[in-house]
Amino acid sequence: MSPRSAELASAARRRLLTARAALPADTSGAVSAAYYAMLYAARAALSESDVYARTHKGTWHELRRVFVESGRLDQDLVSRAQRVQSEREDADYEAWSFPAAEADRVIALAEEFLAAIEGLIA
Repeated sequence: MSPRSAELASAARRRLLTARAALPADTSGAVSAAYYAMLYAARAALSESDVYARTHKGTWHELRRVFVESGRLDQDLVSRAQRVQSEREDADYEAWSFPAAEADRVIALAEEFLAAIEGLIA
């Protein structure tokens, strides 16, 4: 794995740990951290293919182009991960807390997404 991919994968794992740790006290923070775990994992996978994007939208677009269209990554999984972006925006910019069950669902999705990405770049 390239040093940049390893750095991004490590950041993804750290964010996932942060999401789990935050869950009991800060569900919005947990959702935000879980989303960023998925974003960094996506960027790690793209980095291994020497593809880079500047924006969140660009990252998801390139992930689909490189990995979903080739059949190497499940389309539904990527779609579910990308949809968390709007939840993350609510978590970061609105003054309300996510229901714990919803935050737990997002974290479980992040765990599934990271496992799939790690399977690609291991």
